[in-house]
Amino acid sequence: MRTIIQSFIHNRLFLYLGMVFIVLAGLVSLLGLRRDAFPNVDMKQLVITTKFPGASPADVELRVTYPIEEKIKEIDGIDEIRSFSRNSVSDIDVRVSLDEKDPEKVLNEIRRAVDNAISDFPLQVTEKPKITERKSGSFPIMDFSVYGGKDEIELHTVAEFIELELEKIPGVARVDVFGKRDREWHILVNANRLKQYQLDLSDITRAIRSRNINLPAGSVDSEEAFDLRIDGEFKHPYEIGKIPVRTNDIFSTVRLSDISRVEDTFEYPRFLAIANGKQGLILSVIKKERADAINVANMVQARLKELDQTFPEGIKTFKLNDEAARTRNRLNVVSSNALIGFLIVFGILFLFLDFRTATLTSMSLPLSMLMTFAVIPLFDVSFNMISMMGLIISLGMLVDNSIVISENIYTYLGQKMDSAAAALKGTSEMVIPIFGSYLTTVAAFLPMLFMSGIMGKFIWQIPLVVIIALTASLLESFLFLPARIAVFAKNPEELKKSSKFRKRLDEFFLRMEDKFSNFVAFTIRNRYKSFSVILLLVIGSCGAMSQMDFILFPKEDIEIFLIKAEFSPSSRIFQTRDKMKYMEDILKKIPKDELVSYSTKIGVQQTDPDDPLSRFGENLAVIMVYLTPESKRKRKASQILASIEDDIRKTPGLSDVYLEEMAMAPPIGAPITVGILGKDYDVLKKVSVDLQNFLRGIKGVHSIRDDYRNGRKQMYIQLDEGLESFTGVSTFSAANLLRTAYDGERAGNVRQGKTKIYLRVMYDKSFRKNPEEVKGVPLRNKAGNITNLAKISKMDLKDSPELLSHRDFERAITVNADIRSESGTTAHEANQKVANEFKPLIERQYPGVSIVFGGEEKDTQRSMASLAKAGILALAGIFMILALTLQNFWRPFLILSTIPLGIVGIVLGFPLSGKAISFLAMIGIIGLAGVLVNASIVLVDCIDSISKGSKESLDEILLEASRRRFRPILLTTLTTVAGLLPTAYSIGGSDPVLIPMTLALGWGLGFGTLGSLLYVPVTLSVFADIRSKLGIKSKKVVHH
Repeated sequence: MRTIIQSFIHNRLFLYLGMVFIVLAGLVSLLGLRRDAFPNVDMKQLVITTKFPGASPADVELRVTYPIEEKIKEIDGIDEIRSFSRNSVSDIDVRVSLDEKDPEKVLNEIRRAVDNAISDFPLQVTEKPKITERKSGSFPIMDFSVYGGKDEIELHTVAEFIELELEKIPGVARVDVFGKRDREWHILVNANRLKQYQLDLSDITRAIRSRNINLPAGSVDSEEAFDLRIDGEFKHPYEIGKIPVRTNDIFSTVRLSDISRVEDTFEYPRFLAIANGKQGLILSVIKKERADAINVANMVQARLKELDQTFPEGIKTFKLNDEAARTRNRLNVVSSNALIGFLIVFGILFLFLDFRTATLTSMSLPLSMLMTFAVIPLFDVSFNMISMMGLIISLGMLVDNSIVISENIYTYLGQKMDSAAAALKGTSEMVIPIFGSYLTTVAAFLPMLFMSGIMGKFIWQIPLVVIIALTASLLESFLFLPARIAVFAKNPEELKKSSKFRKRLDEFFLRMEDKFSNFVAFTIRNRYKSFSVILLLVIGSCGAMSQMDFILFPKEDIEIFLIKAEFSPSSRIFQTRDKMKYMEDILKKIPKDELVSYSTKIGVQQTDPDDPLSRFGENLAVIMVYLTPESKRKRKASQILASIEDDIRKTPGLSDVYLEEMAMAPPIGAPITVGILGKDYDVLKKVSVDLQNFLRGIKGVHSIRDDYRNGRKQMYIQLDEGLESFTGVSTFSAANLLRTAYDGERAGNVRQGKTKIYLRVMYDKSFRKNPEEVKGVPLRNKAGNITNLAKISKMDLKDSPELLSHRDFERAITVNADIRSESGTTAHEANQKVANEFKPLIERQYPGVSIVFGGEEKDTQRSMASLAKAGILALAGIFMILALTLQNFWRPFLILSTIPLGIVGIVLGFPLSGKAISFLAMIGIIGLAGVLVNASIVLVDCIDSISKGSKESLDEILLEASRRRFRPILLTTLTTVAGLLPTAYSIGGSDPVLIPMTLALGWGLGFGTLGSLLYVPVTLSVFADIRSKLGIKSKKVVHH
């Protein structure tokens, strides 16, 4: 290492070319970094969607969900599987264990298992199951509405045009259009006329399919060859009415126009989209996983502005939500805080050191950062909040090495040594202690790279960036710093000269050193009392910390909240729309400086289009409310919600409603998510009611609900077996005709340009609105005559569940609830109460019923277990590095014992800042261990150096070491804390994701580092005194 350092010192070309290369490589990399709010997390999650038209939830469960589950059950490596059997649809959410060595293999096995299950499906399942892989990187960067126009056809045409144009933009994966409906020509049949002509609906669909044909018919092989084509495809709706349905022997023809009318319209709406009170369509732009969110959003906005000039009169667009702008603001906050921290670190260096020394030393900071930016793209790290968090943590530490080395070099320069020789000697002497200090910090952060679960995938960039940044700092301080000082340092005569301001500052620091030295002397004189006080402080702080609130991801700085509303299952979609206007009027009263926009979706409740927990139904609705940033409004989101909640609950016809704040965090589920598993839904419903009543008794728990609800009533029709055989009307044919009568059957399609128009045959509205008409649905019997449905069947109107859910292959009902943050109850406390008091009672009372926890509690347990492993590995790594560096087995225990001193600062800092301990705070505490020991390493190293050949007493050596190391340790601590301070206290803007970690590191370092300057001398003095009293001779200090 000495040879490499020497080559840089004596070859200035290395210095200049190296610095130029670092600056260029860093800037090029920085400007090309992909920008995201959070890192891309591949969650290894598949959603399997299978359509079973017209089937009830029970039929879907029995004939689709079970067959797929039976095939998947054989596969290893699945962490969790949940299924939802709804009307006509089966959704199965499969999560592969993130700890699986080859998750792609498991995903492929799941796909093959689904393919194998297809053979067990009923004939009515005509479409192959759709398998979607969920990834966090592909998310909507912008939502906007399109509304207006002369009619719905024009609106849909424009929306389709926008969709196609935006999907051409590089970086756009797709554009989802909510509220979009397929264009259809409805053939509305008059039931009475159909009976009059002794026809049924199958005659109509057969006639349309036979006519609507456009097929090639070969070629004529003549001298002038030409192709043949049969063209019976409809060009206009009126052409359908001309089709003959039946012609008798005397050429009397019944045409479609005699028994039906044709409408150019759209399919019956399953969903409605409303933006700021105006009905239209909502378009969501989804970016590609590896695309830059901000660049893509800018291109989308620019293209929309161009397209706006081409829209027909009356068509307008309105931006509802700009997630890219929110990402830009967050990154600006992180960058601002980093810049402010950068400037504060510079200021502290110039305060402690003379101008030239401070300049030469502080150059390590930008050079190390640029080296970091040059390297991180090689690890597929983007410019996001989490990676920047790693840089902020490193910010103050990037100059620590340079401070220690430059101080040592200037010590030799003060002894009139040649600048090159001083640089070489001063740097070479510090290689082992600095490298040991570097390794202890790396040892603290390295295990976090391999944390399991979704949290591990979410935060892995923090330790990676910290390690890269510290490695860059190490190289810079060993190679470039000594070379700079050798070239530009002051000579011994210049070092003696200093300004009055500098002299006064030096005198002030000398007085501080003297006062601190006197205080250390006092603690050593009263060693046992001092040791006891420190020990009590640490024990008390650890006890206090165990009682502090823990929240996995606190809900702070909320900018989006949801209102999920539910009405009577019998509500039709337009009735639900009318009722939701009452809520929209309440939202309009929110002040304009707080409300950005809101969008209402009728027919669904979901947080995003790929949400496997989505609910569907004409009686459901969700309003997504977008607020201004919290820093720009007087009230928090929780206060705004509280101000409107009572009025929202007064909405006429409302069955249920709950309000949910959307936090910026990984997908962890509700604070309380309890699954009740068993075989009998009746038993599960009873347990669910009991659990909900139990949760109501816990302070702060609100919005309690489960996922088992009765949907719209269903009429069960069962054909008489004897009459079925006698008439020749099969259950299958009756089911198809009944579905055609009410839901309609697509009898083909036509194309007009790029637009596909479906032909749907059904009875007219007057028939479909009358419940009594069900009995008179005509069915053709084997004699060719018409038999009414009621004559050969039994009909029974029953309640039907909205959905049937499974968890891990068992029937399940899931109870969810939220926690009011101001109540003082945490999610963990509430879940533990359920586990300790409710779960044992129920599992004894209902054998076969089990209670499992999911959501935040499940992720908390996994995260804390993973954190504990990381913490143990970090401590073990630090111990081994210290033992090897110090060449001593017992000294590492002394240094490691300084780590709990940081807890004192955390216990004080978090309550004073009004924050709870969170997952990211725990990450900061583990990282703190690696940083905190550095001061003790430097102090112990100094004690060993002074004691070498010294005849002074141990107490005098301890006192002298504390005095010598006070200033450099204070300086390195201040620079490290200063880098964290702006983020911890939102000086450059607030972001709740980043604050807990910086608070833990800042307060922990502040108290722990300065505390170690007292603790180490006092502890060594105490044990030396004990050994002396016991007559044990102290071993000679081992030097390194």
